[in-house]
Amino acid sequence: MKIVDIDPHGFAAEIGLQTDDDLLSINGNPIRDPLDFEFWRHEQPIEILIRRDQSEFIIEIEDGLDSPLGIEFEEMATRCCGNKCIFCFVDQNPANMRSALYIKDEDYRLSFLYGNYVTLTNASQRDLHRIVDQRLSPLYISVHATDLDVRKRMLGLRRDDHLIEKIDFLARGNITLHAQIVLCPGINNGEILEKTVTDLIDYYPKLKTLAIVPVGLTRHRAGLPDMQPVTPSEARELFVWYNRNLGRWKKMLKTSFVFLADEFYLMLDEPLPPHSHYEEYEQIENGVGMSRDFIETFSEQSESFPRRMKPQRLRIVTGRMAAPLLKQIVVPRLRQIKGLDVDLVAIENRFYGERITVSGLLTGKDIASQLVDQPKTDLVLLPPNCINHDGKLLDDWTPVRLQEALQTPVLVANDGFLPLHKSEKAQ
Repeated sequence: MKIVDIDPHGFAAEIGLQTDDDLLSINGNPIRDPLDFEFWRHEQPIEILIRRDQSEFIIEIEDGLDSPLGIEFEEMATRCCGNKCIFCFVDQNPANMRSALYIKDEDYRLSFLYGNYVTLTNASQRDLHRIVDQRLSPLYISVHATDLDVRKRMLGLRRDDHLIEKIDFLARGNITLHAQIVLCPGINNGEILEKTVTDLIDYYPKLKTLAIVPVGLTRHRAGLPDMQPVTPSEARELFVWYNRNLGRWKKMLKTSFVFLADEFYLMLDEPLPPHSHYEEYEQIENGVGMSRDFIETFSEQSESFPRRMKPQRLRIVTGRMAAPLLKQIVVPRLRQIKGLDVDLVAIENRFYGERITVSGLLTGKDIASQLVDQPKTDLVLLPPNCINHDGKLLDDWTPVRLQEALQTPVLVANDGFLPLHKSEKAQ
């Protein structure tokens, strides 16, 4: 791994490391990425093999490297996906978006580090041994179907990728797994879904949770397999099946094990399960329990909202899916604040198409075009999940650009909702 930056006052500089050095191995173990480095750095003593220019040398450290080094390595190269999933969202992006949105990662290291879902189709036996040896747990696995023919069809595989054998190896190696099924009507629902759940439940508790999420289909599917979205009737059928089996799973496993994505409840206008249903919220980034967590957080934070504030007109932006929830929970509470006029706008996703209703896939252009002719407000509030870590929406618009287009201040909500605490009531 190449060192790209060093703190001149840190331990790495003290032991003689320099920018552009290549760290080759620790105690003879090759260092291929930050996970290798973190795993081997704590041995005592250690010998670090360094390459500088055309020469190699060893630095010996008697007490290991438990202290921060003050060092930055070059970015880890991502292992990309070779599958051809018929529902892949990346394939449904239109042209001319930023390059990062076309990357299909299939990297078990990113699954461990960030909770990315991987299929394990490219995981070799060597990879599996490394996962077990270095305790890369938990991992997040896209299963979709355990029926081989269906799995091959869904993932575009030509041969058996031995998923169950890989899950078995990792479970026996004491690696915690979380799995997901992207539900595609007419393909992996019904009896196929029943088989998948039955096959996976045998690996509990190492395979700890299983999420079922609806397939997302954009309007950019030219040349892709014909697929249909989950309809309300199909969602109802799933909902009935789920509730018929939930008691049995809880009795057998002392846990729900299978969790439905929030979208199913919102689509059917069914009450969300209570906080306790989601247990440790281990699938929240997959849209499982996110709505309940939002309600709980908003309720807690709203206790510190002021009773009154200076007159202000607030417009809340959301996607069509979450709009009823916000209308029921959020808007009435905010309207209790004297001086605050609240308006909720559900944005239609014209960029991806009307089938995409979640707020996390809204674009700046859609928001701007649908708000520009609305009556002016003092503030527009965006959902936090439509902004990435660089502060951009999917079409590279920023809140600043949106603010300029609307000639109205734009704020991104925090994880709770709105900073309306009493200490800030004058803002």
